[in-house]
Amino acid sequence: MQIGKVPGNILKRSVTNLIGGSPVSSKDCSLLSDGTGGVLASTQVGVADSVLSPRFAVYKAANNVWAAGGELLGVQAAFLLREQVEEPELKALTRTVIKACGDCGTFLSGGHTEVCRGLTDTLVTVTAIGSTGSGLRPDISLVRPGDSIVASKWAGLEETAYIIKDARRRDMLRKRFSDRYLETIEDCDQWLTVAAEAHAASDFGVKAMHDASDGGIFGALWEMSEGSRSGIEIDLKAVPMRQEIIEISTYFGLNPYRMKSAGCLLMAAGDGEGLAKALEANGIPACVIGHFTDNNDKIIHNGEDSSYMAKK
Repeated sequence: MQIGKVPGNILKRSVTNLIGGSPVSSKDCSLLSDGTGGVLASTQVGVADSVLSPRFAVYKAANNVWAAGGELLGVQAAFLLREQVEEPELKALTRTVIKACGDCGTFLSGGHTEVCRGLTDTLVTVTAIGSTGSGLRPDISLVRPGDSIVASKWAGLEETAYIIKDARRRDMLRKRFSDRYLETIEDCDQWLTVAAEAHAASDFGVKAMHDASDGGIFGALWEMSEGSRSGIEIDLKAVPMRQEIIEISTYFGLNPYRMKSAGCLLMAAGDGEGLAKALEANGIPACVIGHFTDNNDKIIHNGEDSSYMAKK
């Protein structure tokens, strides 16, 4: 199989059918509930070939808890070490995960550490654990045709952070852009958590939320369409972009709408303009980028041109 998320049809046949469930696109948390409240859990994987990957795994797992309307309680991590790892590397990895937990306002509560035969890279699996009350939670099943789609911050943040923090690719960018220009996007890794917008949106009465990570903003929109069993119409010019990200993606031949975009939260609401204003009032950039429809079409409008969104 190709590297990346397992396709939904394979996931359904080989995993979820066997555990008695079916995958719901855009739902990235498990819920254990007794009817009066419950526990949320979301797992992400980081590869320790980069100091950013384990850190971002924590952010993305936490984002999924917040997007489900939960409060973050703690993080569990399993360190699966290749045989060549020495103790200083393990200590540095632990500190990275602890620091990322602190960035999310929580702590590393425990986990598992094991040296594994055959691994070429050390892996970190992160599980964020959260709680939810007995009230109505955001849920993709609540979405109806006509509801607006609101996006916070900007698309392409996560992948831009990987690029800008990589010494080799940073040197490549310096051949095209000045250091002063690149400094404007230098700290984009600090924008990858969505706690502030998720809490503000929950207070407003948002219907559903989904962090745009792997697959980018187009991938997240596709999943929200599939999960709600609705079509979508998107105004491409309304999708929030920073000029620096557009320039960097063009330089490396990347599609900014497919770039990893953790930190860009997609939200569904009956009053999209009202939600965007509520987020802006909390200092969070946000705008309406489209709406849900009563069919299965996924349409992108770009000025006078329109096209159907491709799955990949």
